[in-house]
Amino acid sequence: MTASPSPLPLSVLDLVPVPRGSDAPAALRETVALAQETERLGYTRFWVAEHHNMGALAASVPAVVLAALSQHTSRLRLGAGGVMLPNHAPLAVAESYRLLSALAPGRVDLGLGRAPGTDGRTALALRGAAGLHEAPFEAQLDDLLAFGHGIFPAGHPFAGVTAAPADTAGRPPLFPPLWVLSSSGYGARVAAGRGLGLAFAAHINPRLEDAAAAVQAYRAAFRPSAAFPEPRSLVAASVVCAPTAEEAEDLAAPLGLMFLRLIRGETAPFPSVAEARAYPYTPHERAQVAASRARVIVGDPAGVREELLALAGRTGADELMLTTLLPDPAARRRSYRLVAEALGLGGPGPGAATEGALFSPGAAPSGG
Repeated sequence: MTASPSPLPLSVLDLVPVPRGSDAPAALRETVALAQETERLGYTRFWVAEHHNMGALAASVPAVVLAALSQHTSRLRLGAGGVMLPNHAPLAVAESYRLLSALAPGRVDLGLGRAPGTDGRTALALRGAAGLHEAPFEAQLDDLLAFGHGIFPAGHPFAGVTAAPADTAGRPPLFPPLWVLSSSGYGARVAAGRGLGLAFAAHINPRLEDAAAAVQAYRAAFRPSAAFPEPRSLVAASVVCAPTAEEAEDLAAPLGLMFLRLIRGETAPFPSVAEARAYPYTPHERAQVAASRARVIVGDPAGVREELLALAGRTGADELMLTTLLPDPAARRRSYRLVAEALGLGGPGPGAATEGALFSPGAAPSGG
């Protein structure tokens, strides 16, 4: 089924899954292929998440993956979804994403989260001694903005320190638009007060009333900025789409086993469908799998279309960001294609604006 064109922008959140029997180099090649395919299909942006100490995922340093994607795409907006800010020095983040913007001018987003993206011990190893006395997220965010724009006030210890590479006179600033990742109302407040974008993680918190409340609160308190003259919200959802609902359910089976392993702290590769079907689940584990299944939209194109439009309608999202975790790369690409066709996405025409609905055609995005 191919629907009439829809104004609802769709984007991609990729975790770079490493299926059993594969390896990180192959997973990264598949991510490049997925980015190229979703660009052709008309998706707006392609974000890469940050996770650590997880054998099933290879996206530990999003900026490295995005740098590679910048050389294999031309229109797709590329971003972190997100950088887990407590794991990093704000100046290092500002420099990484200014440099990425130099590789892909006008096409970079920077999503920021306050969770570690891993277990506590690994987070401490990432942060070193500084992790014992880490600054609050909002203080880190303000430092990131100041480094990115070079706006520390006179007398501040970092006054005069600006993230490299430097901007070029007459060209758009390299510091990208910032989005705050949220699964509660906290992120909405932070994003609104600083004039940043809001990305709500409904694939983590599937309570749509929470997403709707966050978006509403964000819009009510939003203060315009150069990057976001108006509020802009996206809601992320986990989706598995196949030609039939039965096949989609079968393909989604590994997600439950992966979830079990994550909560047990295991670092095994992404399980196959056969492995998930053969696993001897205890009654308690089956209940956990059933609970995790509630986070995923699974079905045929018509069913997925209905659920996605309902998600956008109930939350008030300006855009949906889809994450599809499947061990079969071909099935993963097909899922994104089927969703694009079902919602009438349509590929971008020649010379299409890189930002789509967020920035006016021809306008260059400035920092958050």
